[in-house]
Amino acid sequence: MKSLMKFGKRAALASLFSSLFLSSVANALSLEQKTQELSVELPVQGITLKYSQPVRLEQVLGDAKANGALGYFPLSAQLFDRNAQQEVDTLKAQVIEQLNQLALQEPQVKSVITQLESFEYQARYFVDLDRNAVISQPEKNPLLLSKDTVLEGDKSNQAQRFDLYLTQRATDLTLVGAVKQAHKLKLIEHGQLDNYLSMLPEGELLDIADKSIAFVIQPDGHVDEVSYAYWNSKQAYFAPGAILFIAFDSLPSEFSTLNQNIIELLRHKVNL
Repeated sequence: MKSLMKFGKRAALASLFSSLFLSSVANALSLEQKTQELSVELPVQGITLKYSQPVRLEQVLGDAKANGALGYFPLSAQLFDRNAQQEVDTLKAQVIEQLNQLALQEPQVKSVITQLESFEYQARYFVDLDRNAVISQPEKNPLLLSKDTVLEGDKSNQAQRFDLYLTQRATDLTLVGAVKQAHKLKLIEHGQLDNYLSMLPEGELLDIADKSIAFVIQPDGHVDEVSYAYWNSKQAYFAPGAILFIAFDSLPSEFSTLNQNIIELLRHKVNL
């Protein structure tokens, strides 16, 4: 009788362990399947590419081409990581709060707040989107995984979501910053910052604008510092669709990071 009871207990335990094992396997498979889902939306073309698992950038660009995304300007192409949106939202809130505080001392800064709030920002996934470069250089062909997922393992069960903007070559630049309002300026071949500033209405720069140094955020997110005062002027390249940022000069110490924070935010601007 005792042996039968022991056998029964062993059978029950075996059945329990088997159920737990199968349950854990099922959960793992479910989690893996959910993790591997990838969607890439192309807002300009109005299509969404869906994959059952992460794929490399080369495949996404190839599928985009097959679905009508032809002749886009690689330097202006943008890839955004929707899972990491909170990071950019936090940065924007920080910048706006800094500007609101500065506006208590310099009311003219309110115009900069209006400019920045008029733009859309998403979490930029900085990568070369020139399909030829992606195909020929393996290091430029990453597996598309949200950086938020990579950094935070507890979120690894989230589906991967990206937005891919493939646009035509722009014909203008955007000038923002310590000016009364944002401006779309027609692209000038071999034009320099002085050429673009001369297109502004007289008195357009704010009193606290830096009159000697500005910044160019190229469409791919690269940032160049440009000296334009007569005594330190130097040649610079302005790609189609670039953002010209007129910085603030002589900021109080508590706002020492403001210019750089604005530049970083503008790197995440959706350039449409």
